[in-house]
Amino acid sequence: MSNHLILGGAGFIGGNLTRALVAKGERPRVFIRPNSSISNLKDILDHIDIVYGDFREDVELCKALKGIDTVFHLISSMGPRMSLESSLYDVESNLVPTIHLVENCLANGVKKIVFASSGGTIYGEHKIIPIHEDHPLLPKSIYGQSKLTIENLLNFYARSTGLDVNILRISNPFGPGQNPNKSQGIVAVAMGCAYYDRVLKIYGKGEAVRDYIYVDDVAEAMLLAAESYGSSIVNISSSIGQSIMDIVEAVEKISGRIIRKEFVPNCSSDVKVNILDNKRSYAIYGWYPKVEFKDGLTRTLEQFEHQISVKSSHLDPIRYKRGIYPTLRPSL
Repeated sequence: MSNHLILGGAGFIGGNLTRALVAKGERPRVFIRPNSSISNLKDILDHIDIVYGDFREDVELCKALKGIDTVFHLISSMGPRMSLESSLYDVESNLVPTIHLVENCLANGVKKIVFASSGGTIYGEHKIIPIHEDHPLLPKSIYGQSKLTIENLLNFYARSTGLDVNILRISNPFGPGQNPNKSQGIVAVAMGCAYYDRVLKIYGKGEAVRDYIYVDDVAEAMLLAAESYGSSIVNISSSIGQSIMDIVEAVEKISGRIIRKEFVPNCSSDVKVNILDNKRSYAIYGWYPKVEFKDGLTRTLEQFEHQISVKSSHLDPIRYKRGIYPTLRPSL
């Protein structure tokens, strides 16, 4: 029986974490919505247990928690650009279900929760670079405020009960399995624009600086957190800043394609610079990033092109020639 439950295990980070657990010889349990795609897991389905359910409902979640020691909480129904009007939705879909999750974890003897927080939004505008974990927490977006509220909730339970809580403030993850058809995840979105001739919207002049971390490094950090003793809060990052235009130009160079760009006004909820200090993660977990950005970008592009090739091989060449398939999309 598995003793690891991954909430959101079919998503980008969750899928890679699930794969990392399988590679260790474990059989993780994955909790996903009934209508979620499991294409990220299709080659390891024989090595995992899937429980379908709604995070906001207790019945299936309680079933999934039976016999579990560690829960990886990766579910979020919001994105960084959601507005203040989304506050009530956030409370109903993220905060309240997390309270139910913790109560159910305590009732079922769960020992640890590993929570994927947002190092990219929770701090707000920097006072010092790189940003360490004791930096003031002044989010500019409702998404960042949501992550902070959940952190505070989890920390309360960690202080009040015997539950261990490990909070990972992740910078900007990228890598295989990230959806190029969404509005976030600049590496994947830029690749989608490069290969499908879509226009990439760039805020301001693309000068915003972010800290990018390869998803395998994120998965390793989560596994180390699960194996650690006690509660903690750590940044998971590369501690290296790159501008949006740096990323776009890197994707153009490695793909050999030019990305069509549209420059739009800056978003008020975006921070100008976000580079995270990752020393504490090494001190507590012995973790440090092992995959350099260039290598991670190469691996991501190889998987991306493979998916396009697989998708294309299933198309009827006559229909494609007639333009019935105007845009190829990878099977994500």
